[in-house]
Amino acid sequence: MDLAFVITELEPGGAERCLVKLAVGLSQRDHCVSVISIAPEPDDGRSELVLELRTNGIEPIFLDVNNYRDFFRAKRTLSAVLAEISPDIVQSFLFHANILCGKVSKRFGFKLVAGLRVSEPRRLRQWMLRFQRSMFHRSVCVSEDVSSYAQRKLGLPLETINVIPNGIDLHSFSEIAPLTASELQFDTIPPLLTFVGRLHVQKGVDLLVDNARSILQSCPEHHIAIVGDGPCKQDMQRRILSNGIGHRVHFYGYRADAVAILKASQLLMFPSRWEGMPNVVIEAMAAKKAVVACPADGVRSLLSHEPRQIVERTAWPAAVIEFALDPDTCDDIGAANFRAVSKSYQLRQMIIQYEALYQQLLKLS
Repeated sequence: MDLAFVITELEPGGAERCLVKLAVGLSQRDHCVSVISIAPEPDDGRSELVLELRTNGIEPIFLDVNNYRDFFRAKRTLSAVLAEISPDIVQSFLFHANILCGKVSKRFGFKLVAGLRVSEPRRLRQWMLRFQRSMFHRSVCVSEDVSSYAQRKLGLPLETINVIPNGIDLHSFSEIAPLTASELQFDTIPPLLTFVGRLHVQKGVDLLVDNARSILQSCPEHHIAIVGDGPCKQDMQRRILSNGIGHRVHFYGYRADAVAILKASQLLMFPSRWEGMPNVVIEAMAAKKAVVACPADGVRSLLSHEPRQIVERTAWPAAVIEFALDPDTCDDIGAANFRAVSKSYQLRQMIIQYEALYQQLLKLS
């Protein structure tokens, strides 16, 4: 098959990593794969996904558009690229790519598969997706929660929806070593309560900052590691310093080796408000770590085998403390998490499911 993957950007993130793994995996299964980013190429410090594509023989195409004012230029440029590639299937990832691909699809004979990766709460975006839905031959949702959202909020018929969870390459993942104490800027690594993700209100970072002092007071041996960047970072740092806990809360910024920090931690803190199927939770499970999460979409299905890991927002700080002070329970839950990932969330499973969907669509045409 000739396949084109279109995504908003190729900055490192959950959806972006999934696209790259899928594109590389399908290329290795002898399909012709193109990857198109609406946004410009990332800076060198954040270009790991671009390098992974190039290492595997896929040269990504960048439309160099990064604002709404250039929408019509993006539409023209994408149309020209797709006319040259002439793919059988176009798979879009994330909101902007879904909308843009829907707008250009009328001119072409390809099958458009929309990627719905989050239960989007913003009403304008919901309206835009509803308006565009007739252009989608299929929609891939990353969890049953997102599928339910797509039916209720976007009006997508159940028969046009495929649920394909994210997957992880456990073999490659197992080869990543935990960071050492010196790499984490410690003499000896203390028990780490770690957050990994974008520093944005979606991820619930306000809940983390609001309760960081009380958590650390209750857990005198522990430190908090915050891995990621985003618009809330400066405010978070200011509040942490004003609370007098700056020496026990460590901001590591964006790190390509975030998994290695996670592997050196006791547990993952995940107070996110809305999701689809968060990759970092899958990574924590693969690292045999316990997770303390709020009940966002996708999280429930990932952690259903050990529902103690999911608590309401009002109970989340107390649950973090309870888990932190019980390392044996964390180890037991971490082992159960690994078994769940091994059974249901492996990369090969994900690739085969996408491949089967595309082949089915072409047979129906």
